[in-house]
Amino acid sequence: MLQFVDVHTHIELPEFDNDRKEVIERAFQSNLSFICTVGIEPKFWKVAKEISEKYEKIYFAVGLHPHESKMYSEKIECELLNYLKHEKCLMLGEIGLDFFKNYSPKEKQIEVFEKQLDLAEKIKKDVIIHIRDAHSLAKDILKKRNLRGIIHCFSGNLEDAKEYVKMGFYISIPGTITYKNAENLRDVVKNIPLDNILTETDAPFLSPVPHRGKRNEPAFVTYIVDLIAKLKGISVEDTARTIYINAMKAFNLPFEYNTKFVYQIRNSLYLNITNKCTNKCVFCGKQKDFFVKGHYLKLQHEPTMDEILKELPKDLSIYDEIVFCGYGEPTLRLDLIYSLSQVLRSRNAKKIRLNTDGLANIREKRNIVPDLSKHIDSVSISLNAGDEETYNRICNPTFQGAFQSLIEFIKEAKKHIKEVVVSAVAIPDLDIRKIKNFAEKELKVKFRERPYDELG
Repeated sequence: MLQFVDVHTHIELPEFDNDRKEVIERAFQSNLSFICTVGIEPKFWKVAKEISEKYEKIYFAVGLHPHESKMYSEKIECELLNYLKHEKCLMLGEIGLDFFKNYSPKEKQIEVFEKQLDLAEKIKKDVIIHIRDAHSLAKDILKKRNLRGIIHCFSGNLEDAKEYVKMGFYISIPGTITYKNAENLRDVVKNIPLDNILTETDAPFLSPVPHRGKRNEPAFVTYIVDLIAKLKGISVEDTARTIYINAMKAFNLPFEYNTKFVYQIRNSLYLNITNKCTNKCVFCGKQKDFFVKGHYLKLQHEPTMDEILKELPKDLSIYDEIVFCGYGEPTLRLDLIYSLSQVLRSRNAKKIRLNTDGLANIREKRNIVPDLSKHIDSVSISLNAGDEETYNRICNPTFQGAFQSLIEFIKEAKKHIKEVVVSAVAIPDLDIRKIKNFAEKELKVKFRERPYDELG
């Protein structure tokens, strides 16, 4: 079942007084599994708390919005602290700077923003940040502190987003992404990892198209997820699953997950047969965690053929391809690949692809490609560099002479396998054009650039 999240809404506001129950029911009927309602000033904090106490899947946050900075006092800070102790109050916010409307003087906004950040550090609470027309200053302020949290209703540019992500913040995407003039926000979504993205409605404000101009509500978050999926070129299922896990991580909430031996991304089905590797690549996602598009791939043990078959659908014709991949080097289990490929054929697999580091020959001390070609239709080989020095620095191979063996593997693959594609991860400062030219002009194979920090 799809699980959607609205990490920032205001269902405590008077706009929902007449039909709050119905709005919440519609949210749950639309498969929302998590809602955070955000109290922006003292008169709304109590209502936000009471809503969270009534519904298991609704939590709350409290803080003094920059518009209300002028009302900050020691008394309000004490009241704020009491609410922040509540077990369902997950963050301090929304707080920040709004130099677009300036309902409170800029100097007062800065003062109160810093006071609330100091408070968050003191009590070890994550923060929800509201920034409008003040990103440069906000980043300078946040860099001086060791805080994490959410940049709500993101309005900055791509460089702003990347800097916030580097500081440990999630970028929360509102309904404005559906607006015709929101090309800047769509560019942000395209170019930062999905693992750093959250979704929000900011209801009752900022309704997405086709409801623009009407009162917003949490159920409308599905329109935002739909557009993010299109921008990322993945399915709604992939997008919703990933963002749900992002939300659980962002709010430090427990969630259930099981290791997958067989998992789907887009319309490809992947087989996770090992976590072992022959390289220790500097960009490997395992250095962060074992989630790929919301699938947990850390193996407690290497799966048997029977365990994989239990998860494998009977009819594979509905998938574009079946891929030996996962979070490891599949050719470390060649016998399993050979045995499974026969089953995949019998279950009407259209195409069988292998993702590999191309080092099987040096490891096995023989040319495995002729045998391998009997079992797969396509191979994707991680080249990652256009020369040996760069390859060794990036991939940290176990074997001496790994790069030359990789090149020979690619040449052999061209002779025996129908489709051969080599790839490289776009690591910052790496000359991708050099690698592309090396692949296409010297090796004469197709080349694919893989995004940095974006798996799956």
